[in-house]
Amino acid sequence: MQKFLKTPWLVASLFIALFAATVWWWHTHAASLPAYSGYARLEGPISLELAATPAVVTPGDTLSLLVRLTNHNKEAATPSVSLQIPVSLQLQAAMLPMGATFNVQTQTMTWLPVFAAGESVQEISLPLRVNTADLQYPEQVITAVLQPQFNSIIADAAAVPAQLDLPLWVGIPPQINRVTNLVQIPLGQPVQLQAEIGGSGPVKQVWYLGDGRRVEVNDPIVAYSLSGVYQITLEATNPLQTVTQIHILTVVPHPSAQFTADDWSVGIGQPITFLNQSGGQSPLRYTWDFGDGFTSDQPSPTHSYTAAGVYQVRLTIRNEFGQSEAFGVVTVGQPPIADMVIGASVPAGQPISGQAYGDDTVSIYVWDMGDGRLYEGASVTHTYRQMGDFYVLLTALNEFGSTQVGRWLRVDPGVLWTYLPAILYESASDGAVVDGVLDGLNLEPVELTEAFVLEPVELPPNLTPAEQLYYYINLARQRFDLPVLNQVYLLNIAAQQHTNDMSLFAYTGHVGSDGSYPAERLLMAGYAHGYAGEATAWGFERPYEAVEFWVNSPSHRRIILNQFATDVGVGYTGSFTAPNVWYWTAEFGDAYGAPLSPALRLQQPTAEWETLVTAVTEYRWNWPQPLPDGAEFVLYLYQGRQAVRMGSAAQPFAGSLYALPLNMHELSVVPDVYQWQIKLQQGATVLAESDLRTITFLPDPDLPPPPPLVTVTAPTPTSTPTPTPTTGPIWPTETPRPTLPPPPVFPTATPSP
Repeated sequence: MQKFLKTPWLVASLFIALFAATVWWWHTHAASLPAYSGYARLEGPISLELAATPAVVTPGDTLSLLVRLTNHNKEAATPSVSLQIPVSLQLQAAMLPMGATFNVQTQTMTWLPVFAAGESVQEISLPLRVNTADLQYPEQVITAVLQPQFNSIIADAAAVPAQLDLPLWVGIPPQINRVTNLVQIPLGQPVQLQAEIGGSGPVKQVWYLGDGRRVEVNDPIVAYSLSGVYQITLEATNPLQTVTQIHILTVVPHPSAQFTADDWSVGIGQPITFLNQSGGQSPLRYTWDFGDGFTSDQPSPTHSYTAAGVYQVRLTIRNEFGQSEAFGVVTVGQPPIADMVIGASVPAGQPISGQAYGDDTVSIYVWDMGDGRLYEGASVTHTYRQMGDFYVLLTALNEFGSTQVGRWLRVDPGVLWTYLPAILYESASDGAVVDGVLDGLNLEPVELTEAFVLEPVELPPNLTPAEQLYYYINLARQRFDLPVLNQVYLLNIAAQQHTNDMSLFAYTGHVGSDGSYPAERLLMAGYAHGYAGEATAWGFERPYEAVEFWVNSPSHRRIILNQFATDVGVGYTGSFTAPNVWYWTAEFGDAYGAPLSPALRLQQPTAEWETLVTAVTEYRWNWPQPLPDGAEFVLYLYQGRQAVRMGSAAQPFAGSLYALPLNMHELSVVPDVYQWQIKLQQGATVLAESDLRTITFLPDPDLPPPPPLVTVTAPTPTSTPTPTPTTGPIWPTETPRPTLPPPPVFPTATPSP
């Protein structure tokens, strides 16, 4: 029985069955096209309904948008509805109903209906013509913002603005330009069927393989078990239409050798598996030559090499129709040779340096200092905050493996570290602490007639330090007859991330290590309501001490006792390796306030920056929200009215910080004075943009001078020449946008170290 299972033809049959099972898995797990119902509903004291008919359209179509409001309170009301219409749709201003206005520049329609007492439903119908389609981003969204407004004062407590999105699909039908470039394939060999399809996505592919199989997956990998001529039919479907195309494919029984490996670069003694992908009529005979004198007759063998070098692997397969060969190259190497030099002891509080050494194959060094801190690089400088013995581990890596070297290090008694709270509270040096306006409400100072004392109380033993901080904040507010704050999970995230950040990067204040502001951290955490301040403290071991400090500090007291705050989030980090050991943060929110609009803030280069044109200039900016699908930041360089795209970034460098290092000389920028700007774009749509900054690129004195220009004097013409149009390229130009106002300054309170 075991000998029967080793026959080549049965192995090939099992291989084909494996691919059939893979195709079945793809079929059962194929993703379907998104459905566009054309309907969305927003519940509330006044409910809002949007209905678009049809919800899937193409340029030239007309859709009808129904906007319906239902007053569930049956009392007089004057709500407002603001509709943001996509630029691809056109609303005729002459068709607007009574009480509606339309801003052509911003594509915004405002409807101000009036509900009489007892009236329950009002609706309008708007005809929208489809003018254009964005092929890259066919999904468009009509956004409605509802502001309920009742005549009674009691009902105003529930009159919170709410947003409703209605997704639509605006595109063109799919077009199949080519089914596949395969005309003839070997029997049993896996091949990928790739189609070139135009039109608007998403596009769903359904393949009929001509042998009874139906595969619902884009560009599938398939194998045929019988030779012959097959008629392949491809169906391409997007939300608008389905199109088909036929392709003829011939499956031949001749052998075709093909293989890959699970790793082409391995270390000495490391096993490598060669994966057979050959095809042809069974039975097939396999011969592997690994290049080191060893061979195998297995379909997919595993082999290991005993010496470093470069080996050529050859696979030969045979059947009654002939033979075929395939080749691959395996590189076998050794882990790197590495060592390090570091002192045997150091006093606590004083830095110690280490140096790594290795051969030319080392790609990266990683230091583990034994106290939880990790570094990368050939050299390291570290300061231990506590005494003891620490094992320093250096790991050197190359493409073939890793080598580790360790040393014990003694940290002796050193400088006495005292973790005292900060005394100066009113500093605004970081630019984030102000006594200003919060959502249009002036925060008046709260005076104390005597020092505030907060005694510890008995709390459940299972409370975390952050939960205890939340309790003491509400306890302090009750002493001033203020309502209890709700603990909100999203605010907890923002607070905890900031305390971790202060502890990890050894700073204190409100501007994060990534340059983020407090209100931006609320946006980053997803808190969709008003910002009501941030309070931080450090050096206090117990939570009631931090709250007592906040209430006794005038700038903190305005935040802690803010009568407009409804929500709070708390965070705590304790680390004896951090300068101030204990860190506390409280983030305050207003559930009835709208969140501040995100601002695209530039960090560097600063205004009027000068640099050599050959130097690498790093552009940095902050954006406090996740990017929409397909969106990216684009750097534009302006010279007069000409705008040139220089680069883009779609992933943050850290937190809300984005970075784009560029060598302008390599991008053919010549020395001159320019303006630069960052724009957030989704395709051709600009979602946000920064202000304009001036930058001067100076010539590099080390560069050779350009060759002199040769002047040729033309003969004087005897007649007036006729002007001819320019035949060279005409570069796109863009008028610089007006400078945006500076980012908002947030009310915060920060103790200075």
